[in-house]
Amino acid sequence: MIRDRYQNARRWSHRLAESPTVRTPEIEIQARLFAGEYGTSWLTTAGQPVEILHFGQWNREAGPDFKGVTFRFGEEECEGDLEVDTDARDWERHGHSTNPAYDAVRLQLFVQAMSAASFARTSGHREVPQARLEIGVLRPSPLRPVTERVDRETALVMIEEAAEFRLRAKQSAHARAVALHGDETALFYALATGLGYKNNSIPFLLAAQRTGLRTAGGPDGEARLFGLAGFLQPREFDEADSATKDYLKPLWKKWWSHRDGLARLILPQGLWKFSGLRPANHPHRRLGALATAAARFSRLLAAMRSGGKTGFADFFESLTHSYWDTHWNLSAARLDGKIALVGADRIRDLLINAYFPSLSLEKAREELGALRGGTASGRLKKASEWLVGSLDPQLMRTASRQQGLLQLHKDFGSLSALEAWGKIQSHSTASASRSMTKS
Repeated sequence: MIRDRYQNARRWSHRLAESPTVRTPEIEIQARLFAGEYGTSWLTTAGQPVEILHFGQWNREAGPDFKGVTFRFGEEECEGDLEVDTDARDWERHGHSTNPAYDAVRLQLFVQAMSAASFARTSGHREVPQARLEIGVLRPSPLRPVTERVDRETALVMIEEAAEFRLRAKQSAHARAVALHGDETALFYALATGLGYKNNSIPFLLAAQRTGLRTAGGPDGEARLFGLAGFLQPREFDEADSATKDYLKPLWKKWWSHRDGLARLILPQGLWKFSGLRPANHPHRRLGALATAAARFSRLLAAMRSGGKTGFADFFESLTHSYWDTHWNLSAARLDGKIALVGADRIRDLLINAYFPSLSLEKAREELGALRGGTASGRLKKASEWLVGSLDPQLMRTASRQQGLLQLHKDFGSLSALEAWGKIQSHSTASASRSMTKS
């Protein structure tokens, strides 16, 4: 099918670019896996189908990464633990085979495999099935001049197919998150990821996962989010001005009673990126927005039910916070004036990444095509120049086109635009030939 040719060409491109060295930190792999981004079903290295029906509890103590997981192997359901490793050999290298704490593990998921086979066994010599996660680790695009472009008409066809692929991928990820965690928690995770933007999406997701929607929306929610994010540090309180101390004092009082018991869950500061951000987008301020949204989550759900995308947007436009409306971090750095807690561009991104994926495919496609594109980012400008040789506003007129343009450059930026178009067309021909052969 024509619809499938982009996906087939993309797989070809990613296979060529796949890196033999895993660069993704294990904590990020676990966060994305728990959110459903890597799927929930795989084939083991022995060829047996396995599916995770429920992730149980994310273990933050010593032992397997997830405990009490519900699995389905073929037609048989069972409960046990799950271990996630970057390398298949980590089972032996980390001593799991002789550690009784790992005896209940039913599956090892790994990202990287060597040519030689690796095996996982418990201390009682029971074999542990293994399955590989395909996480799409890519090499950087080669630094070579690329001058072969396509015309606008061809570019729009490519963009449309890429946008369709991207929308379907977002919908599938959302559906998996709903199946694993429920629709409200899936939305909460999506909002957290969106508020973190590209620089801090994973630490925001981790903070949301480790806090949980119910707790985040409760009376201690803001304190728990900031505490687990690692943002409640004594030095910041000691050096703060009176306005910041007034804000931090009740947070500290609530966090102090939980701090010792949750110490293992506090995110390391090395996960956060603070440089290269506009003051209004500082992680401290964005986390304040997430805490405010969580505290009013029932209002958000009501707004979505009654007003759809307009209700969703109106909710975020109306969000206010007594401290974060005028501050951009916990070092008492004030903004020049009162600024919207969640700006228009960020609301547009939340619509695209959190709200539209929850709709039917037809409705989401319609809404995405009707939504005006946001301010052209550096990535969009670069993608437009790669595709047609100039900054073409027509390629970025709608949110759908912007999404497709970003996806195209991400998947095929190591080729020229003309080469990318050739690969997409060739996979269309190959798909058609396979269909005729089957018939």
